[in-house]
Amino acid sequence: MIAAFHQCDVFTDRLFGGNPLAVVPNADGIDSATMQAFAREMNCSESTFVLPARDPRAAFRVRIFTPGRELPFAGHPTIGTAWTVHRLGLLDASEFAFEMEIGLVPVRRDGRRFWMRPPTPALGAPLGERSSLAAGLGIASAEIVGAARMVGPFLCVRIATIDASEKIELDRSALRAHLESGIADGNVLAIFYESGRASVRMFAALADGIGEDPATGSAVAPMLHFLAASGALAPECAEVTVEQGRWIGRTSTLHARLSWGGTEIVQIEVGGDCVHAFSGEIALASTEPTGGR
Repeated sequence: MIAAFHQCDVFTDRLFGGNPLAVVPNADGIDSATMQAFAREMNCSESTFVLPARDPRAAFRVRIFTPGRELPFAGHPTIGTAWTVHRLGLLDASEFAFEMEIGLVPVRRDGRRFWMRPPTPALGAPLGERSSLAAGLGIASAEIVGAARMVGPFLCVRIATIDASEKIELDRSALRAHLESGIADGNVLAIFYESGRASVRMFAALADGIGEDPATGSAVAPMLHFLAASGALAPECAEVTVEQGRWIGRTSTLHARLSWGGTEIVQIEVGGDCVHAFSGEIALASTEPTGGR
């Protein structure tokens, strides 16, 4: 079959910024193995495949693949897919939901910008050992603020200065020496935060085959819950701007809106802009063995 695809840059208003995303808008009939092969070929952080919804509450079903595996949910694919299907005239609703492997993900359009409501992440226990984390990040122990912790699938570490963030050179073997392999080989989020602005670096799990990610929408909610739990994020803070990607030449801007119930975050919206990069066609033959789903 001949499949059309469209690539956009997400969380930016400029071409060649943000995080690239490949979107296949009419993916019905493409099997899972071929989707995975396409994602490896495109070599973006993620590629998405738009399918008819199985849940009547959803506008579309969306499947997300990194070059290494399928994900149940991710942020920049949600925003970029919403922007693309609107650009193509496949959807004109201002409020809708995507059916993903994690469940329904609400999305809304506000002018040119799209916003999503990510699921609430689980907050793990603090990890108090700074020296091992510092060794894994290649920075001094004094440059780590407070205790790190797992929030959802992200190891969140607060960094004291922008200069320290720039110096980070992730050493997975050093992390494995002190942390269980599931954490050491997973997503590592280094955060510098000050007065409603965050500068982050996200090193994706080894299984994803990405390396450092230019913009990670799914990391915003874990980051904000982490900062709130540590007392760095004040309850009256209603908006946070996140910068990511500048150290790998793809500066990205992510926006967050927060609703609070006392000292607890009750809802987060993550939003961003997109730019169309190019469109194309690809001849796809099934790569799935006989009997595959």
